[in-house]
Amino acid sequence: MKILDQFIVKTLPLVPKPIVARLSKPYIAGDNLDSAMAVCRDLNEKGFRVTVDILGEFLTNIDQAEESLLGYKQVLEALVANEIDGNISIKPTFFGLLLQLDRCRELLHELLTLVAKHENFMRLDMEDTPCTDMTIDLYDAYREEFGPKRVGIVLQAYLRRTMDDIAAITARGQSHFRLCKGIYVEPENLAYQGYEEVRANFLECLKAMFDAGAFVGIATHDDYLVAESEKIIRERGLGPEHYEFQMLLGVRETLRDQIRAAGHNLRIYVPFGKDWYGYSVRRLKENPALAGTFFKAMFIKG
Repeated sequence: MKILDQFIVKTLPLVPKPIVARLSKPYIAGDNLDSAMAVCRDLNEKGFRVTVDILGEFLTNIDQAEESLLGYKQVLEALVANEIDGNISIKPTFFGLLLQLDRCRELLHELLTLVAKHENFMRLDMEDTPCTDMTIDLYDAYREEFGPKRVGIVLQAYLRRTMDDIAAITARGQSHFRLCKGIYVEPENLAYQGYEEVRANFLECLKAMFDAGAFVGIATHDDYLVAESEKIIRERGLGPEHYEFQMLLGVRETLRDQIRAAGHNLRIYVPFGKDWYGYSVRRLKENPALAGTFFKAMFIKG
């Protein structure tokens, strides 16, 4: 299967853009803010919370980060104007993390000030390992100033360091996490490579987060992890103030509906933006295993 995935990645430039658009449509909320808000309203009406993310290519100069700030300010204002039950998720590299760290800090601080004004919430997405320490440092600083109800962070279960990160972050204050498996390709010395290894560490990380009193967004589309997470929640007698499930737009909607029907809060990640094509192709190149899923979607419905 890995050979097929690699082959598909190499042939991606040959796939006509309209075909990519058709296949990605269920997973991306259009290329503009109005289309994203329409998707958010529909999801809210169905009982789901949302978190909105603007898709974008890697920045080539720090001036582009100003555009990122403006875009997210518009998202926040639209969430308020449309009375959407939702918040925002941002990638620090979209604000210049790897170009000019000090300016990135300033821009995110300005955005968080608006988040706090609207009593909303901002999630710092976790990217590949060169960004991990810097992202945690940003979270620590913003959490101290704005509090855990305004800013959260993502941790990835496939990284070997994550259990230590949980201990360190929670020791410094009340924490608000999203826990996911992780999609970036990382070497074996940094990340677990085995499927079951990652699953096992996901559950250990979840237990550690709950034991530290953190709020956790349980981000998974894995039936086993959903069932085991529910078991952990029941064993600890946790109410909805301690957790929610999180899923990607358009992915495993039957499972999504089952989780909601079981009485759990569920938040859906809603990405949108004019750079949807670059985002889609880049994600497939970063993780060839996703290419196989993309390929199957061309021939298998559901």
